[in-house]
Amino acid sequence: MLTRHHLVLGLLCSFIFGSAIAVFNLSLAVLVIGGTGIGVILPDIHMKRPKKSILLMVAWVIVQAGSVICVPVMCALYSRFFKIAAEPGDKRLTHSIPGVFLYLTILAGIAYVLVFLFKNYIPVFLAMGFLGGILLGMLLHLAEDLCTRKGISPFYPLNDTRIFGSIRPCDVLDNRVLRFHLYHGSILSLFLVFQFAMNWSGYYLITFGFLSIGICVVSMVCQSDVRITLPENRFSDTREAITA
Repeated sequence: MLTRHHLVLGLLCSFIFGSAIAVFNLSLAVLVIGGTGIGVILPDIHMKRPKKSILLMVAWVIVQAGSVICVPVMCALYSRFFKIAAEPGDKRLTHSIPGVFLYLTILAGIAYVLVFLFKNYIPVFLAMGFLGGILLGMLLHLAEDLCTRKGISPFYPLNDTRIFGSIRPCDVLDNRVLRFHLYHGSILSLFLVFQFAMNWSGYYLITFGFLSIGICVVSMVCQSDVRITLPENRFSDTREAITA
């Protein structure tokens, strides 16, 4: 999907979860929402530099910063352990479940160093909340992209299984992405009504928040004609790299 779609859909979901966390700690909720906003754009390492929009320029800078810091490490690890000559601009690096968690692990290592150096100023639980928001955003990014025709390779570099849908984000005649925005916004509104009307405890709200986000994701998948293609050779990339 386009960057603006990722941002809107990701932030709507993050407000669902963030409003539940705010019952415990407002600062933590803000960091989770901010982390989700960053995480939902980080996987797009192939993003082109925008020419006009200031907001998209900020997003591009964030993506480039993450790419410069993390992607070379990921390429080196894939080359070392999987014998794959991964290209830094290959979107499969960050559009996969292993890639997301490896990306997050590198960021967590950097966060650990910062917390250790500035432990009197950066509480550990706030840093963990921010990283949790980044993870949520990156997973939402994968869920949104698997609905598009380009899809994702969820298990790369283990194999080339591909999951894809039927949405073309630039197709103005296809209003499904707009429906996703409206549906996510409706779920958020209903969640806020329940939060203030039912007076539930924070733990119930967090559980209900996860379920609400799950409903948003399932609704996108169900409307996108999602399909799965399995490669003839599940480990073709690895074997070709080894024999080359």
